[in-house]
Amino acid sequence: MGAALRSFGRVIGIVLIFSIVGPLAFATLILLIVAGFSAPLLQIALAFVHLDGFSTVVSVALWLLVVATWLASFPPSAVAGCIFALIAVYAGVNAVWMAWLAVALAIIGVIVLGVFIIPDESSAVILPSARSAGETLSLFAVLSVLAILPTTLCWWLAKPLHRANIAA
Repeated sequence: MGAALRSFGRVIGIVLIFSIVGPLAFATLILLIVAGFSAPLLQIALAFVHLDGFSTVVSVALWLLVVATWLASFPPSAVAGCIFALIAVYAGVNAVWMAWLAVALAIIGVIVLGVFIIPDESSAVILPSARSAGETLSLFAVLSVLAILPTTLCWWLAKPLHRANIAA
């Protein structure tokens, strides 16, 4: 009974790491990409147009992007954490490629939900919508590539939990 509770506690810990760190890391990555590409263009625009309030609007827009990205990436991160935790703790497959595969499965699940469920305009549900197989494949590829670094970070942080070898 004690070993089963320790294993279940390890699963919960891994799921929490993926659910908290994953969305924060993904949102940070998106913020760095957007800010990195848009900063030079913003500096050029501010050099020609002297709007004092413009930088405040851009700052608020970037924070809204971070919050929306965090909210949108939370469900797939939690699902990926569940998949990886169950396989790592109970099957013993705890390599980083397994974490990447769990995230790929979660991304596929979100894309499939976006194909079949179309939320109302007033709904707070954020789902991707792909109209063709090509769009679906490119959406999966982009999201998977973007998720590699946050997934690796979550795997590394959860390493003591999924590599624990506790004697019964």
